[in-house]
Amino acid sequence: SGKIIELPITSSFREGLTVLEYFISTHGARKGLADTALKTADSGYLTRRLVDVAQDVIVREEDCGTDRGLLVSDIKEGTEMIEPFIER
Repeated sequence: SGKIIELPITSSFREGLTVLEYFISTHGARKGLADTALKTADSGYLTRRLVDVAQDVIVREEDCGTDRGLLVSDIKEGTEMIEPFIER
């Protein structure tokens, strides 16, 4: 239900948990696994969509060797726009 249990766990697994602390920790662990699975599903879907969109992209330039990235923008000559970025 997503409610926070107001009882802190004061023991560790090494020392040994009480029965109540054990059940509280298992609830948290199961919730964490479920949340992780849902987030993984979202990111997996996003990755699949990105692959679908980018499958026709072909890189035709040699690597320039930079590790800082490149600024890509509209192609302009003076103030005149030759080719907008969105059309490339």
